[in-house]
Amino acid sequence: MTTLYQFSFSHFCEKARWALDYKGVQYATKNVLPGLHVRVRKKFAVGKTCVPVLVEDDGTAIQESAAIIDHLDAKYTSDPLTPGDPNLAKQAREWEAYLDDEIGVTLRALFYYHALPIRRTTLTFLLHEGPWYGGPLFALIFPKVRDAMVKGMNINDDTAKDSQRRLSDAITRLNSEVQEREFLVGNSFTRADLTACALLEHLCKPIDKFATVFPKPFRALQDEYREQPFFRWVNAIYREQRRNSL
Repeated sequence: MTTLYQFSFSHFCEKARWALDYKGVQYATKNVLPGLHVRVRKKFAVGKTCVPVLVEDDGTAIQESAAIIDHLDAKYTSDPLTPGDPNLAKQAREWEAYLDDEIGVTLRALFYYHALPIRRTTLTFLLHEGPWYGGPLFALIFPKVRDAMVKGMNINDDTAKDSQRRLSDAITRLNSEVQEREFLVGNSFTRADLTACALLEHLCKPIDKFATVFPKPFRALQDEYREQPFFRWVNAIYREQRRNSL
């Protein structure tokens, strides 16, 4: 069966899951642990250490959420996430790239900037739905994993401030778009809308059992944005378009 290697809590992995569910693809998920996920690259000869990685029955491996959407649109032509019109397709891809960088990366950096100093909080998310041995293992290796995450995501006071500014600018832009229209590109749901909503899931749709575990500054962000147009738009798109979720 098609398998998605992922971090269960990752918003980029939610983006890949949503695309798979939207296409009606039957697949299994394999939750990997941060640090140990580098084995996925070695096993499937993909170019980077990051997940998600989608592995087809024939062993074909596709890495990163945007490439997974490309692959799914090429293989499953019904319900396309990329518009058929070349101009609209270009706009959708541009939106996706912008959202990946200005919301996906910045929100992840902000979250872990606030979460990583709190061991229990961080482990709640890193080990979510992971293999049974994650708890005992991370009791030993967490300091090294935390240091690697700080270095890999370049997390510090200055980059956190920059991430906050970039996120605010992106949300301002998103607000201006969704106040007047249902979708970001054209008149139908596309990879642009899917990307925006998946990447904003944890900000706009916090999972109940995590509600009190999120770092206080992150919960403050949720409160700050709760009444803004994009926040309501994300929840509406989830209700209307997030089908067949596992």
